[in-house]
Amino acid sequence: MHAGLIDQDGGYFEVFKSDPLPKYEGTSRYGVVSETCFSALFTYSFQMKCSTKGNPEFSVTDVDCPSGCRSTYVCGTNLYNGNSSVCVAAIHSGALKENGGAITFYSHEGQTSYNGSTKNGVSSQSCDTFLRSFSFTRSNDCFRNCQNEGKCLSGINAEFCSCAGGTEGEDCGIDIDECTSGTHDCHQHATCINTVGSFECSCNANYTGNGNQCETNFCSANVDLCKHNGTCFNTATRYNCSCNLFYTGEHCEKVLVDHVIMTTERNWADAREYCQSIGGDLATWGMRNATVRNSIIENVLRPAPPSSYWIGLSDLDQEGVWKYVDGVAVTSNNTDFSTGQPDNRGSGQDCGWLYFNYNFQMDDGSCADNGLAICERILN
Repeated sequence: MHAGLIDQDGGYFEVFKSDPLPKYEGTSRYGVVSETCFSALFTYSFQMKCSTKGNPEFSVTDVDCPSGCRSTYVCGTNLYNGNSSVCVAAIHSGALKENGGAITFYSHEGQTSYNGSTKNGVSSQSCDTFLRSFSFTRSNDCFRNCQNEGKCLSGINAEFCSCAGGTEGEDCGIDIDECTSGTHDCHQHATCINTVGSFECSCNANYTGNGNQCETNFCSANVDLCKHNGTCFNTATRYNCSCNLFYTGEHCEKVLVDHVIMTTERNWADAREYCQSIGGDLATWGMRNATVRNSIIENVLRPAPPSSYWIGLSDLDQEGVWKYVDGVAVTSNNTDFSTGQPDNRGSGQDCGWLYFNYNFQMDDGSCADNGLAICERILN
């Protein structure tokens, strides 16, 4: 058994007698420990058979093969299943010539399959799984089929896979889903996408970044988020709208102003006094805003009896320098004067109104003339 010719089930073998040696070194082989001893009357040895199988229980085994081994069963290529003939497999692998000799073979874990081939005049077969394997390469030359970039490592009588990050299992064939296990480092506003052996992070809609860090991006992603020219500001988790005067609401969608049409004709000063008495003033913002102004004209003024309407516009503070009563200077963009107006006809036209005869375009009129008025109030 120590020589590897038989196992616990017994068997036949040849014994050869020779001259004694001065010393015999003990070893451990095939589960049997031999002692170190000195010269005896004679030496005996066992001849390795061509049919001896390579199913060692120790990681390294040294044997002497006879010559002429050819026809015995061999399965595998470079890595052979343990039921194969050691000596014939050695010829197949190129580790031994046909005339026999000393060889060393190494134990490995069994494989799920072995591929046959023809090499050095020996044809090996293909076969299925076997508990043990052997080869004629060093023990640190690993043969285990590690998947997903796992690294094969050899130990004493064993081979194992050291798995790369993101995989596990004997052969590293099991993917670890970092997304469901919670072991990813994606940002709280990112989506984790599992991949084989790893994962990816993608920032959610309205956020930007590499997935590990995501910043709000509501404003750039939604250019019309804040209405009426409100200014959008990203915050740590969302966004805010900074609204222009006369607008409010989360998206500046609510108008803070209403307009009241005065139903009794008055001069400009009395009309302004009336508007102030109801908590407002003559219209300014609504007159600068073309959309609001045109809406009032189309929906209120045109259906009403013919009249002109005072607004909060004059050059009373300085002749020829027109401004709104809230202090906003007149420009071509915030007024709608009729062609040729204001003309200060008769040197007494210092107050502005929407003049009926000019299709409700702006005109300068005498502040003492009577007309209706458009009052404007800021809502609470």
